[in-house]
Amino acid sequence: MNSNNLDKVNILNLYKEKNYEGVIKSGLKLLKKNPKDYQLVYSIGLSYVNIQNYSEAEKYFDRLLSVQKKPEILFIQANIHKQLKKYDTAVSYFEEVIKLNPNFSEAYNNLGNTKKRLGKIDEAILCFKKAIELKKNNIQAYYNLANIYKENKNFDELIKTYEKILSFDQNDFKTLYNIGSVYLFLGNISKGREYFQKIIKINKNHIASYRNYIAVTKIEKDDKIFQQLELLDGNIFSAENKILLFDALSKGYFDQDKNDLAFKYLDKSNSLKKENSKFSFEKTEIQFREIKDFFKKYEDINLDFEDKLKSKPIFIVGMPRSGTSLIEQILSSHSQIYGAGELDFLPKIMDKVDIKQPKNFQSYFNQIRNSYFNQIIKISNNSYIIDKLPVNFRWIGFIINAFPEAKIIHIERNPMAVCWSNYKTSFVDSGMDFNLSQQDIAKYYSLYLDLMNFWKSKYGSKILNINYENFVNDFVNSSKEILNFLNLKWEDQITNYYKNTRPVTTASFQQVREGIKKNTSFAWKKYSDYLTPMQETLNIMKIKF
Repeated sequence: MNSNNLDKVNILNLYKEKNYEGVIKSGLKLLKKNPKDYQLVYSIGLSYVNIQNYSEAEKYFDRLLSVQKKPEILFIQANIHKQLKKYDTAVSYFEEVIKLNPNFSEAYNNLGNTKKRLGKIDEAILCFKKAIELKKNNIQAYYNLANIYKENKNFDELIKTYEKILSFDQNDFKTLYNIGSVYLFLGNISKGREYFQKIIKINKNHIASYRNYIAVTKIEKDDKIFQQLELLDGNIFSAENKILLFDALSKGYFDQDKNDLAFKYLDKSNSLKKENSKFSFEKTEIQFREIKDFFKKYEDINLDFEDKLKSKPIFIVGMPRSGTSLIEQILSSHSQIYGAGELDFLPKIMDKVDIKQPKNFQSYFNQIRNSYFNQIIKISNNSYIIDKLPVNFRWIGFIINAFPEAKIIHIERNPMAVCWSNYKTSFVDSGMDFNLSQQDIAKYYSLYLDLMNFWKSKYGSKILNINYENFVNDFVNSSKEILNFLNLKWEDQITNYYKNTRPVTTASFQQVREGIKKNTSFAWKKYSDYLTPMQETLNIMKIKF
């Protein structure tokens, strides 16, 4: 065997051992002697893919494609371009693959993912469906299709897709859990509960299912599933599952009026979550200060926009757990209002723009305006679209200047009611980690109140303030007040808002379907002795409750 062949065998062995750095080092030396060795170029290129150095990998697959355009090489190059975020060229490569091999299921699947990145949702769905048509058991394509339905809140198609996935494995915990969660969002609590019970029978350690079952069930002392949860050894679980475990135990003990145990596990859940949280109060304080500084410098911006918006946004803002979901549920019962839920569009846009000193106000606010409306126009053609993300209260000044036709409804609620409800709620979004200690949530409430007072002093006439306690005591007349603010007429179906079948994906998915409940803002008083740090912090900040 000559030395070149021996070197190639060594390189092949290195690749089998997943020593990709070794392949590259040895391969580059040998490539100098044999620059046209197709197999060698391929091995080096593929090794660069495996160490995620996609820029170098691209060069070697370009060399391979200059020799011959094989579908499998084009497919790898397409994926490299996708990783490099060169989505347009990735699409071209995938389409070239499909021309050469029309039955390449994975090419359609990956083309769908790339189209999704480009915002071409309908085309992405067609690609995933084609991938499945070509390969009936293409589970990844099913998952991708499910994710796109989930993100676009097409829950009917989402359930059908999950059921297809289950046809391959009836004990797929992840999919069973996802279906159960969808039924909760749709208001079918009993159906959702059945799925969580089924998972627990199959896997007694599936903590997320215990947590969801307990969240939607009034736990009595003889509840078998809760008793089973109590017997689990928490030490065997990850930190993430321990947080859910402690949260579930806390809720179950609250239901049974075992308040000492309930607060013990609530505090443990929040403390553990805080240990792993990256939330920074310092950064939040700086951001709030910068927002105020922006609008202190510039009194009246008064921009004109040429485009006319068919669907006007209604921003429902306030502290989380202040009643924003209830207001949205009621308003979305109106024929001209579409409730889109908690949209993350505006925070993502604001993360990208500089909130210190724009050079050109017109282009600055045009960027915010266009970026936002390019996304919400895909949601509904109704006269109004509700964006019910409470913490958008941060951006009220930006909303008023970028969307002068928008309506802003601010919900105010008793500070202790809000702080207590936040503290006992385990949010998925890490951006809500200001709720993980009694002092922290009270401090955040103070930041919120200060910023809202700033907005009211500057834009008071453009913000409708709704007091939650007054609203629930007379929700019909209060709803009429809001409709008047929106220049809309009363419709009788609003009275039966709780029968509205629209999906609700917030922590209030259950409450908004139960009808108006009065005096809930005083429920915290039952636990007053346990909430001393929260009350003391609010008192120090001179916030009345």
